[in-house]
Amino acid sequence: MESYYRARLEGLTLSAAEMLHIYRTAWQEDRQAAGASVPVKFNKGEDQTTVHALAQRMFDAFLASPLANPKGTVLGVEEQLRVVLHPDLPDVLARVDLVTMSATAVYVTDFKTSRSRWTDDKAREAGDQLVLYGVMAANMARHVGLPIRLSFAVLTKAKSPKVQVLTVPIDKARVASMTETALATWSAIRNGDFYTNPSPMTCNTCQFHSRCPVFAGK
Repeated sequence: MESYYRARLEGLTLSAAEMLHIYRTAWQEDRQAAGASVPVKFNKGEDQTTVHALAQRMFDAFLASPLANPKGTVLGVEEQLRVVLHPDLPDVLARVDLVTMSATAVYVTDFKTSRSRWTDDKAREAGDQLVLYGVMAANMARHVGLPIRLSFAVLTKAKSPKVQVLTVPIDKARVASMTETALATWSAIRNGDFYTNPSPMTCNTCQFHSRCPVFAGK
């Protein structure tokens, strides 16, 4: 996606074959960087051939969707933005997937892949990060006198991939709540007030397992 939109910035359009070539090259570079001794663990029923075929289908679905021709002008791809949520907090730094501008709005889009389609409720529940992106892009939008529009672009990893664009509303109350949570967390970090949070989902892979008081002496 990044390569596709960077090409659009230069007035070019990548084909599905070109996108697949970029994907395969990145795959090979990652494998070489990991080393031959590091195996690739595929899901049941998958292998390198089926995963690459899925990538091809996803590229085809993307190019057939409105996402391949975004409204207006591409302003930024993997754009680095920074915001101060509160004077007592360190800056929040983000890399935003895609920022575009039309005559009516500045659009901030975050790309996701998923095994299945998202619902509107799922998009709203997952929207904290996207809402923060909206705060970060607000100065850009004010400079051109346009409102911000936030959306998730979801590509499903299925036999027949689907492409969804789900909007997320800007919510000042949500930003205030996230800021309060960040203040409490940052205060605890500065005071060295760390506490254990054991979970069967994370404990087995936690890098601090051997130092955790929950497992001390075991």
